[in-house]
Amino acid sequence: MYSKINGTVIKAGKILKEGLTKDKNVTLKGKQQYLTEFDTRLDKILVSAIRKNFPQDSINAEESGFYEGQSEYTWYIDPLSNTRNFIHGLPGFAVAVGVVKNGKPIYGVVYDPMLDELFTAEIGKGAFCNGSRISVSKVDELEHSFINADWQKRKTQKEVDEGVRIYTSIARKCTIRAVGSVALMLCYIAAGRLDAMVNNYSDQYAVIPGSVIL
Repeated sequence: MYSKINGTVIKAGKILKEGLTKDKNVTLKGKQQYLTEFDTRLDKILVSAIRKNFPQDSINAEESGFYEGQSEYTWYIDPLSNTRNFIHGLPGFAVAVGVVKNGKPIYGVVYDPMLDELFTAEIGKGAFCNGSRISVSKVDELEHSFINADWQKRKTQKEVDEGVRIYTSIARKCTIRAVGSVALMLCYIAAGRLDAMVNNYSDQYAVIPGSVIL
């Protein structure tokens, strides 16, 4: 049922891919929170598709806000997860949509337009990438782990310093990368490409879709 939205998620991702080298009209909406015309454009496309296919459901969209429905379902929309990478012309961004039923995440879809990979999962039914089942890594020792770490300076200086301490401690024991979107990195863990991730800031729009897949 929820997969009705997958086609629109892919369509949104292809718009991002086509717009990667174009003018993005970047503005600031908060500290280290960047907004492009693609964020708002795709937000509208995704909201419109959900309201058409699931008119009774609520929607919580990162850019346009909350639309109250009559059902027990709420859709969470991250039209451009990792806007910074997109602004700089780097891969690692994605379109992410999740569904919550009575406060519990039950469906997630994350699309990486640069690799043309669609990650999907419905709670209790397994996780998939382009229709093939995926599974987490079997690595169980830190020294052999491949970990994504992402630190953003949106916290207090004390919290930033603590993050640097943790990052340094982990980096002494294993390989670390800073790749991209939180939603996409959760998918990479689900697919066994990463063993774990460490992050000091993330929001519900990226975490809900990715967490269902993981």
